[in-house]
Amino acid sequence: MERTILYVTNYYREDVIAQRHSEPFISQAGQNKGRYIMDVLAQGKNQVLVWSNAWTGSRSFRFYRGFASKLQENLYYSSILGIPFFNAVSCYLSSRRFLKHYLKDHTLDAMIIYNMRLENSLLALYAKKHYGIPLILQYEDGLTTDAHIGGWKRLVYGRMEKKVFAALDGAFLVNSRIKVPCEAVVIRGAMKALPEPFLFAPVTKKPKLLFASTLDTQRGIDVLLEALPYTKEDFILTITGRGEGEEKIRACGDQRIRFLGYLDYETYKKELADADICINAQLANHAFAEFSFPSKIYEYLSAGKLVISSDMADVEEALGGAGIVYHDDAPEKLAEAIDRAIALKRDDAANERQRERILRVVEENSIGRVAEKVNQLLDKVSGR
Repeated sequence: MERTILYVTNYYREDVIAQRHSEPFISQAGQNKGRYIMDVLAQGKNQVLVWSNAWTGSRSFRFYRGFASKLQENLYYSSILGIPFFNAVSCYLSSRRFLKHYLKDHTLDAMIIYNMRLENSLLALYAKKHYGIPLILQYEDGLTTDAHIGGWKRLVYGRMEKKVFAALDGAFLVNSRIKVPCEAVVIRGAMKALPEPFLFAPVTKKPKLLFASTLDTQRGIDVLLEALPYTKEDFILTITGRGEGEEKIRACGDQRIRFLGYLDYETYKKELADADICINAQLANHAFAEFSFPSKIYEYLSAGKLVISSDMADVEEALGGAGIVYHDDAPEKLAEAIDRAIALKRDDAANERQRERILRVVEENSIGRVAEKVNQLLDKVSGR
């Protein structure tokens, strides 16, 4: 029997970006995670209704009316007022109106909320109290540990977190370290089957490395730049993204760096297709790592790339030998991993062994397998 799931998130399409001029505020990683959650739910034969907060600049001082997307069926955007604090209030009131209107003629088997943003949490608690809708939390980032959230905002988030935890029926978690007081399933990512023949090509020319991330300390841009003087191999390192580390990159002076700044997703995918080796340098010894997992690792694997990663959270288990892991957030060890990865890519026999490992990891984390685990949780939550 088909379930109807309301997914409350911050997912964007081009229509709302154009209306709200919101591209500078978009995290592509967040969009990708929203997309694969929708795909997993659909793969499990669930009907998915997506309600997006579609945030804009908090100081635009404009009111944007909500609307139904014409680009994606069953995707709706909340109204929002671009004033600090009132943006969350306007999103919440718009969400409540939408929910009440929808439930006049429909039923919901569960509600999934992305993280614990104030407006998401208030809607979830309202739905649970007044309509008895089972609540599932898609949790990452650990908002109460985020260094960018402080003062009264951290206090508010902390209190809201306790209330949401008390009301939870289930959770989707990005790593196994996160603890919640309910049934949970770990979803680090979900990959579609690779096309055959899947080629994990050896390197015949100067190797191309890719680092695509938010350019801040916790995601490892400092470690990467500090690692470069220790490397022995020649290569081209393409860095994409935006953030506080941009000036450090420009000042680095290493001629092997090719800095492209922020890229739209289609341009980024072309860069990914052209790369040989992809790097995740997110700090393992940082509070953020306890609440996150770089799902882009799976994107890299499914594109046939050799992955270098820090040993954060569940990375070693997730890679299953299909990548190279370095330890202790040490620049010297990242440099060793880069040199080792380049040597591997030049060895035909080692390259073929790596190809087999990638195929195994992709199969173990295929969208079909993840959908089975998600449906088992939904069965428990909805009482089926």
